[in-house]
Order: sequence, then structure tokens, then C-alpha cells
Amino acid sequence: MTTGRSSAGGIVQFVPTVERILYGTGVVRQHLAAEVERFKAQRVLLLTARSLETGPLVEQVRAALGSRLAGTFATGFEHVPLASAVEAAKAARAVNADLVVALGGGSVIDAAKAARTCLAADLGAAEALGAFMARPPSTVGSFIPLVSIPTTLSGAEYSRSFSATDFEQGVKRAYTNSGVASRVVLYDPEATVATPERLWLASGVMALAHAVEVFWASPPHLVGDALKLASAKDLLAHLPRTRLESDNLDARLRCQVAAWLADHSPLRTQPLVPAASALPVHSLAYEFGALNKVPYALVACVTLPSCLRWAAARDPRAEDRQARLAREIGVAPDDASDADAAEALAARLRAFVALLALPTRLREVGLSRRDIGPIARSFAGRKAHLIAERPATEEDVSRLLEENW
Repeated sequence: MTTGRSSAGGIVQFVPTVERILYGTGVVRQHLAAEVERFKAQRVLLLTARSLETGPLVEQVRAALGSRLAGTFATGFEHVPLASAVEAAKAARAVNADLVVALGGGSVIDAAKAARTCLAADLGAAEALGAFMARPPSTVGSFIPLVSIPTTLSGAEYSRSFSATDFEQGVKRAYTNSGVASRVVLYDPEATVATPERLWLASGVMALAHAVEVFWASPPHLVGDALKLASAKDLLAHLPRTRLESDNLDARLRCQVAAWLADHSPLRTQPLVPAASALPVHSLAYEFGALNKVPYALVACVTLPSCLRWAAARDPRAEDRQARLAREIGVAPDDASDADAAEALAARLRAFVALLALPTRLREVGLSRRDIGPIARSFAGRKAHLIAERPATEEDVSRLLEENW
């Protein structure tokens, strides 16, 4: 009997973030009250978007919370302005909140994380939050629990980080701490039906970008690859169904679970030996948001295919991984060359975005050519990466964006 040495190897790390994920039609109606009771919370702040404040979904959540609801705070949270997060924290302090329920898309959920950070770190002004995020201390106080009810496919509900924007400085910053994550997530397709179609579909492309981008940027991993492949397949199959049948709750739920699998937090997969990686779609969103107020979901729509091509042309490992993904999801035949398979993947994703009637070019999201220079300078100035090997130059970013004009 002969034995061979397997080349497979990796790490599966369980990060202390989300405790429970409940998914299924009606879980908000049927389980929200019990989940709040688990924390013995008595003074709940409901945080939501102004667009949802008077709708039936908010009323359903209020009814489930009953006498535990101490207050509701609703405003425009797009890009999470520092001031909005601080105002949400003030609302929580005013009712002495012991738990927050966040109902909405990624910006609402990130704002809830930021507000709870303000409470934990005793931050009372936008400038203080900005300074905190720029140079976070090693420790902060305890975070009150967060229960998230996402209405889009952004993925903010399961991550242990949040982003917030200082529009005066033109800077979008991120903060990571396991304490900021949701303790409970309720994936209920009923909560997504009222989401505007364009927002819902674009957030699905963002989830797809999470799966595809991390797949091509990472070394092979038996667990991580399986989860991201499942995510990509389900989003490609079921997101268009939700456009054709907006009330198809099964398709919506499949998309919600696929969005979770795209990042599968709190389970993290890593190679045995650390490897450099680059997530250009995600990185570009910081400039697009802070400088031009373009939502992350639309950034994914217009940059994912071009970033795929950029990486494949300059990084053989990225081309190899993209080719494998293309073959696994049936975009390219098994005997296709890596170059052809990678190109087929980029073309398929661009066609997918167009099929959803979403923008595929920078000019379609309100950018002018004169916006490219400031974006490129800012991206290069913070030494962000388009490929793993080196930080991008201003010329690199300008060329990438011009190619996708």
C-alpha cells in the first residue's frame, strides 16, 4: 500500500462574534421577543432607517418588543456619517438602553455598531468618534447586545467591524472589535420584501463580490472554498428569481443564507501559512463612498468585473483561482485555459449585473471623469492594494477606472 502526502491544509478559526443566526419565513414575528428575553433586556432601542420608520415592518417589530421597547431612533444612515452614529448613541443614552435592535440595511446595522461603540468608549461627539477610529485604543468598555434584522444582502449583520464616514475630511474609516458584532441575526425574507428592488439587487451583487473576491484573493482552502462556491452558485441562481418574482420568499431566503456564506462569520478560514491578499472592490468602496457618496453595493456592480480582469492580468495566482471558480460554477469548461476561464468569469459577472438592470460603468453611478484623479490619489495615498504584491500607484488606479469608464 502506498500513501501520498496531501497538499491540502488550512485553519478554521471560530471568532467570538455572532452567537445565533435564526433564518426562515416569519422568524421576526415568531422569535424576536424570545431572543430579546434571552438577554433579559428591559429597555430596547429600535434603530432603523427613516424610510422604514412608519411602515408595517417597524410596527411588527414594535409589537414583538412590546413593553420592552424604550424608544425608536430613525434617520438617514447612508455611509454612516459620524454625526448620525453619535446621535444614535445619544438616543440610546436617553432611554438607558440595555439592547439595540437594528432593522435595515448595512448602513443601519453599521450605525448600530458605531452607536454601541460610542457607549462603550464614552464618546459624545463626531470628532471624538473619528479620532477613536483613526487611533483605536487597545481596550474599551463592554458593549450592550445587538440584535440585527437585515433588509438587504450587505452582510454587515455578521461582521465584527463597521465603517463610518467623515465627510468633512473625505475619509471613510473602519473599526474592528468582536464586541461590536451582532449577538443575534434574524434572516427573515418577509423583512426584505419592501426593500426597493434596485437596493436589494445591488446588495446581492455586493454579497456575490464578497464571495468571488475573497475566493480569488485566498489560497485554496477546503472549507472556505466550499462555502464561497455555494454562496456564488446560489446568488447567481436565486437573485434573478427575486427580480422576476418579488414575493418569492424561498428565493429571497436562499439569497440571505448565500450572503452569510459569502463571509461565513463567525467562522473564519485561513491558510496554514499567512499569505498576502488584496480585496480591490472592497478597498475602492472607501474612496467612492467618502469622496463621491456612491453606495458600496453600486461600487461592487461597476468594479467587480474590471477588478477581476486587472488581477488576472497581473497575478498568476489570482488568474489560477479565478479560473478554478469559473470551472466550478460552470462558467468555463474544464479544459479551458486559465486565461480563458478567468475572462469567462469576468464576462459572466458583468452580464449578470446587466441582467439585473444595474449599472456596469462608472458614469452610470454619477461619477465624472474628473472624479477619477482624486479617487486614485486617495487610494494610492493610503497604500491600498489592487493586487497582493504591492500597493497600487495613482497611475494604476486611474488606468483601472478609465478602463471601466
